[in-house]
Amino acid sequence: MPPEIRLSARAAAMRSGGDAWWVAGEAMRRAAAGQDIIALTIGDPAGPPPDVVVAATIAALEAGRTHYSPLLGEPVLQRAIADYLNADAVRRVEPGQVAVMPGAQHALLGAMAMIAGPGDEVILLDPFYPSYPAVVAASGASPVFVGCGPGFAFDVETIVAAITPRTRAILINSPANPSGQALDAGDWAALVAATAAAGIWLVSDEVYARFRFDGDHVGVWDAGAPERSVLLGSLSKSHRMTGYRLGWAAGPPALVRALEDWSAASLFGVSQFVQDAGVAALAVPRAALEGYWRGFAERAARVVARANAIPGLRAAMPAGGMFVMLDVRGVDGDDVRFARALLDATGVAVTPGSGFGRAAAGHVRVSLCSEEAVLMAAFDRIEGWRAGLARAA
Repeated sequence: MPPEIRLSARAAAMRSGGDAWWVAGEAMRRAAAGQDIIALTIGDPAGPPPDVVVAATIAALEAGRTHYSPLLGEPVLQRAIADYLNADAVRRVEPGQVAVMPGAQHALLGAMAMIAGPGDEVILLDPFYPSYPAVVAASGASPVFVGCGPGFAFDVETIVAAITPRTRAILINSPANPSGQALDAGDWAALVAATAAAGIWLVSDEVYARFRFDGDHVGVWDAGAPERSVLLGSLSKSHRMTGYRLGWAAGPPALVRALEDWSAASLFGVSQFVQDAGVAALAVPRAALEGYWRGFAERAARVVARANAIPGLRAAMPAGGMFVMLDVRGVDGDDVRFARALLDATGVAVTPGSGFGRAAAGHVRVSLCSEEAVLMAAFDRIEGWRAGLARAA
C-alpha cells in the first residue's frame, strides 16, 4: 500500500470559504446543466471593461507584449497607479512605493507574508472576506477576530482593545465585504494613532473605494497613516476587470523592496499586456465611469426596498461596496439552509452569511453586480416563494 500523501499543517489552516462558496458553485453547476438560475453570489460586475482597455489589450498582444516584466511592475504603470491614488489621498504616493501584483488578493498575500509570521497575531473584523483568515494562516500568523457593533458597524474601540503584545497587524476592508460598512475620518484617525503607538501594521483593503454611497471615500492614507501601513487596491471592481487580475500594494520602501523578493519567488512579474491594459484603464476619465459606480448605490436602494417589503426579510442600506446583507432570521435562523432552499425553490443563488464569520450568521449576501432588471426578477421569485410558504402555513 503506498504511503499516505501528507500535506502541511499550514495547508489545513488555509481552508477558506466553506458554505460561503458552496451555493455559488452549485448555482454554476445547475446553470451549466441548463437550469434557469439567477446568480447573486459573486462580486463580478456585469459587462466588459471600458472599450479602450479591450483595445489596449489587443494592441499589446499584437505588439508582442507577452514577455517577463519588472518584478514590481512596469514603471509607467507604477506611475499611473501613484497618480490615481494621489488624486484622492492626502498623503502623496511615489511610484517607487507601488508594487504591482496580479490582483489585490495576491497583493494582500504577499504583504502579509512580508509583515507577519509564526507567533504573530493579525486582527480581522467579523464579518470578514472569507479568504482573509487563509491569507493570515499562509503567513504563519494567527487570526484574531473582533466583532462588530449593531448593523455590522465598525467598533473602533473594540478593535483597539484587541491589540496585544503579539499583534502584528490590523486588516481593514472599507467599504467592507460583505457588510457594506465603512470607516469615517475619525475612525481612521483613531486606528492610525493606535497602530502607531503599538508599533504595528495597518493594512487597508480599499478595492471598493469607488463604491461609497454616503459620501466621499476616506482611506488609510487620508488620515496621515504611519510608515507601517499598506494600501491595497485593484482594477477588478472599479473598471470591470476581474479576469485581468491586476492590483497593487502601496507602502513604505522597505516593504516594497520585500515585495520585489516575494514577486521573484512567487510569480516573477505580472503579464506585460495586462499591465498595458491597466495603464489604459487608469487613463479613462472619471466622468466616464461615475455612472457605472453610482449604479451600485441605486441598485442597493432598490434591493433594500424590495427586501423590506417581503415578510421575514430585513435589510439596511449599506455605506458602500457591491453587496446588500439580508437578515433572513425571520424566515429561517439557519442561513445555509435558507440559501439552499431558495436555490432549490426559485433558482436564485445568494451567499450564506455564516461563511463570512459568526457575526453574519442568519444573513445572506446579495451581489449588486447584475443589472437592475435581473435583480428585480430575482426578488419577484423570492417574493413569490415567500407568499407560497405563507399560504402553505
